[in-house]
Amino acid sequence: MENGQSDLLLDGYTAITSRLDPRDAEDYHVALLKRERILFQWHIDVTGAFWAPPPAVLASDQHLWLIDYAVRDAGPVIPQKIWTPKKASDKVRRVDHEKLHPPIFFFHDNGRDLGLPLIEAAGTNTISLQGAEEAAPVGQSAHAQIRINWCGYRHLEWNEQISIQRQTEKKEPISLETFARHVAKKVKKFMETARNTTCNDDRKFLIADQHISPRDIILIGTVQVSQGSWMPILQLNDKRWYARVM
Repeated sequence: MENGQSDLLLDGYTAITSRLDPRDAEDYHVALLKRERILFQWHIDVTGAFWAPPPAVLASDQHLWLIDYAVRDAGPVIPQKIWTPKKASDKVRRVDHEKLHPPIFFFHDNGRDLGLPLIEAAGTNTISLQGAEEAAPVGQSAHAQIRINWCGYRHLEWNEQISIQRQTEKKEPISLETFARHVAKKVKKFMETARNTTCNDDRKFLIADQHISPRDIILIGTVQVSQGSWMPILQLNDKRWYARVM
């Protein structure tokens, strides 16, 4: 452990999300930082944020990247298989040889509370989002795929496209607020689809009215898993969820 308390590949949101296959977290950070695990140089600060130098190919970028947060004490993080292109050639082209953007985390404007209630984020209640009007750090592409591999529902191979570019002459990225709303709406739509299908694995994460529903979900942030593809980081609100299923 880097600071004697938290380890990037054990305690970060990416690691906990991908706990179904712990190798996924390492593979993700290798792809993000463009260096092997033995060359990882990260540290965690007092807020629980993990920082690391950007890929060496970005020599002009002297700032450390915020690459993860230690999981906050709320409910369980939804397990997901981190998506990667099925074809090896596509992985090389869209992951290994492409710059991936660091994760995006959604903080309240008090700077302390992490994550947005899914129902509020999917609606119009994002006024408390820190940096809401700033451009979302999603690059210059016009569109992105939102991919969800929720434990038990991977057979759906679910993804849908969102627009991440403003409809202006300058073609600037959408605001962080708009990006959060787009992602939240897609998560909500996925859950509506999944509730009408079979859960193939751990039924603890079953999506159903009397189990897990959109009102139980906190949208923590998103990670870019390949060129043009992002996955949401999702956590359960324990105050609601545990009261019904434990």
